Amino acid sequence: MIFTKTPFRVSFFGGGTDFQKYFRKKNSIVIGTAIDKYIYIFLNKFYSNLFDHNLRIFYSKNEFVKYNYNIKHKVINKIFINEKLKKDVELHILSELPSYIGLGSSSSFTVGLLKLINSYKKKNINKKKLADKAIYTEQFLLNENVGYQDQILASYGGINAIKFEKDKYKVELIKTKFDIKKLINNLFLVYTGIKRTASNVENKKFSPSNKQKIKYLDNINELSFEAYDCFQKSKSIDFFGDLLHQTWIQKKKIHKVVSNKIIDNIYDKGIEAGASGGKLLGAGAGGFVLFYVDKNKQNKFLKAFNKKNYLKFNIDYNGSRTYEIK
Repeated sequence: MIFTKTPFRVSFFGGGTDFQKYFRKKNSIVIGTAIDKYIYIFLNKFYSNLFDHNLRIFYSKNEFVKYNYNIKHKVINKIFINEKLKKDVELHILSELPSYIGLGSSSSFTVGLLKLINSYKKKNINKKKLADKAIYTEQFLLNENVGYQDQILASYGGINAIKFEKDKYKVELIKTKFDIKKLINNLFLVYTGIKRTASNVENKKFSPSNKQKIKYLDNINELSFEAYDCFQKSKSIDFFGDLLHQTWIQKKKIHKVVSNKIIDNIYDKGIEAGASGGKLLGAGAGGFVLFYVDKNKQNKFLKAFNKKNYLKFNIDYNGSRTYEIK
């Protein structure tokens, strides 16, 4: 049996500018990190000639099918057909966190499954090719309206600046003059309790012909470049909360679907409890709110929220990787 362990991600700055329809026209930069929360996908070989089915898929549902095109899970369906997996494969999926919560879970699943299949076929695939293959799968095979950052962060691991220019991107591991652990210690995820599909939200948000929406994305992009400079030059992490807050203000302006009363109440509550800034993660409409809270205000902040609703995390530096159980 082999399995992959693939991290989820937290996007800090530049979200929305990692779509080709934006960065083909303007250079952009996205800053985010892979986190120590994972999706696991297990693959085991079985002798399908002894059964009345050729493929077994176990997730929230169980599927026993004769042909790969009969698989109901749309991502597995497309990938199995494209990779020509037709028999003798049993797949199990386990996740530490729910889907559709703004942490890139869909892309982490795609990355993990592609990594697993390449390992099963005894093919080596580097981080760049894995990310590219996941992007192709989601954008073209699945026709999802998604960007690039989620697949890249899940493939590469680490806290990175992803620089986009025309049809190319470059991944740069963030190096700072301050202790990156202090930054992570000041970050909190608060769950809104709302799940949503990112592609559906993005379809409502973005229109390349809407000059006003492009202006807000331009502002987000400028804030991301400013954050990148601060990461490079600043010896203090004080800039982080304020830039998060400014980013959230711009993101909310793009479309009314981005936020709602529940999200606004959580955000206002976090600011009143001592956070210097924050933003909703992912496409919008639900998932997690990321807050930056100075150490001396964290006790007050934590008292404001139910322990069940907030989550701490660390950086995952490995990206998607494969293990073998003998």
